[in-house]
Amino acid sequence: MSKKSSKPRSTRGRLSRRVFLGGAGAAIALPYLEAMSPMGRAARAQMDSPTRLVFVHVSNGMIRTRMTPTTAGAGYAMTPLLAPIEPIRDMVTVLSGLSNKPGGGYYVYPDGTESNDGPGDHARDTGTYLTARRLYKTDGSDIRNGISVDQVAANYQRAFTPIIPSLVLATRPGSYGGDSGYAPIYKANISWADETTPVAKEVSPRAVFERLFAGFDPGETEAQRNRRQALETSVLDSCLDDLRSLQTQLGARDRVKLDGYLSGIRQLEARLVEEPGHVCDPGTAPPADVNFFQTIDHMFEVIKLAFECDRTRVVSLILDKGGTYDFLSAGGSPISQDHHQMTHLEAGNADVAKVEAINAWQIQQFADLCTRLNETSDDGGSLLDNSLVLFGGGLDGTGHGSGDPLGDLTPRQSGPVHRHTNLPLLLGGKGRGAVRSGRHVVYERQEPVADLYVKMLHATGHMVDTFGIEGTQPLDGLD
Repeated sequence: MSKKSSKPRSTRGRLSRRVFLGGAGAAIALPYLEAMSPMGRAARAQMDSPTRLVFVHVSNGMIRTRMTPTTAGAGYAMTPLLAPIEPIRDMVTVLSGLSNKPGGGYYVYPDGTESNDGPGDHARDTGTYLTARRLYKTDGSDIRNGISVDQVAANYQRAFTPIIPSLVLATRPGSYGGDSGYAPIYKANISWADETTPVAKEVSPRAVFERLFAGFDPGETEAQRNRRQALETSVLDSCLDDLRSLQTQLGARDRVKLDGYLSGIRQLEARLVEEPGHVCDPGTAPPADVNFFQTIDHMFEVIKLAFECDRTRVVSLILDKGGTYDFLSAGGSPISQDHHQMTHLEAGNADVAKVEAINAWQIQQFADLCTRLNETSDDGGSLLDNSLVLFGGGLDGTGHGSGDPLGDLTPRQSGPVHRHTNLPLLLGGKGRGAVRSGRHVVYERQEPVADLYVKMLHATGHMVDTFGIEGTQPLDGLD
């Protein structure tokens, strides 16, 4: 019998893309190594020059009548509802004609299988907005949807922002209600980690700030900072055990790459001590007790700070959950009716006026967020230059069939049915050159919004081939 070798067996294999060094409360994201999955040129570019994504949802759809330009291209005439974007029109793309057919009551799968789930368009509006999947109709716990595009992006961005891959936000707490046999959870979530797991929303700007910037002390004096820096050891010193373990799993080329990366961290630490102005200063946390309008304002500021400090690169936000809008008025009276009920336009022009007033306010919020990002410098441009901000929802609130996206836009009573075609969508930003903004881009074949999501993922370096049920390629006509 041969003598058993005392040489340890190799445990080397492919490392997870989520590997990081940790110790004593520190966590260090690693660069891509050959032991991890391959990284293409687009992904490498994102390490130092990130493209950020924001997905904003508004409830109950928007009426396209006073929103949609009548001509395509860069020279479109500004419409009344789009007036808030006029100061930044060169940074915004108006999209017409995209669809999210999996959100409809009746759907035919690519293989010919039919699904007819009847009413429930508002649950499907929210639930399918970022998944582009078919909801399983249930009012119980046996929910089923699909992973949302923000979480696909977040999973990819874990390589760059492992602590907070994404923020999932909303401006109002509480129940969002069920809809025609669909569980309330569908109507309350646009972000899904997988088929059965919605991602919990954060509704407190202060809590989000503290999650992003835990340990930051805006009141620290220069003397206190100098003393702290003199006492602190390198963050790498707390990770020595992990470093030794990792190095045994790497090949020669990866070890050289890792050594260079860690040397860079030590050099960066030394530079930050010498130049404290380079440290991101998020300022003071928002107050804990804020009203609805202050919540929106602080959420926008937190999004800007998160991007500016590179704490995360992906955000989803439910702007509002419907209800009443008595802070707005139409026809000289506050809008005190239920928003959902008004969107069926059963009161004709009176309801149209109220819904359009709500839509105008919603578009103003989009303009405010984009303006804030556009006024913040980033890598030779602005944060908006290097981001893509999608604004809209999964419904057309105009109240009749799809037809020509620039055809008859006269609002009509919809009854119990809303459409998931001709979605009113706005796309802010240029995505670091992925989008040629400042235009009205019209799609005439009901192209799937899932193709837009493929395009947005490509802008971040994540070169997926498909998304959702119908997304098969990056949406044409944007670059």
